[in-house]
Amino acid sequence: KLCTDNVEDMLKKISEVTAKHDEEEKEKMCGSTDKAAPNDYIFGAGQSRRIHAELFKVIDSSDVVIQVLDARDPMGTRSKYVEHYLKTEKSHKHLIFILNKCDLVPTWVTKGWLVSLSQEYPTLAFHAP
Repeated sequence: KLCTDNVEDMLKKISEVTAKHDEEEKEKMCGSTDKAAPNDYIFGAGQSRRIHAELFKVIDSSDVVIQVLDARDPMGTRSKYVEHYLKTEKSHKHLIFILNKCDLVPTWVTKGWLVSLSQEYPTLAFHAP
């Protein structure tokens, strides 16, 4: 509550409360920046590089690479980056698509994706029993 007798006192009280609030928010922001720094260090320490390095180790040691695609969104679950890498750098390796969760989409959708994806790479449909 502001508990004032006139408008001028009310405006003065509002200004004080607003200034105090802004100051507290500024302190929170400064404090959160300091706390977030260790997390930034962890994510900036090459986590993505390590994941990519591990992926490429697996690809290098494999003769066949299988990409499991979700039948509900095959293009969204497809890794064009890996496909491009295999095509340009490791052309002797084979890529196979597995269209997973086919039981969750109509049969005609599965058939359409099989026809479409099979034009690029061998494609198999899979669904849980």
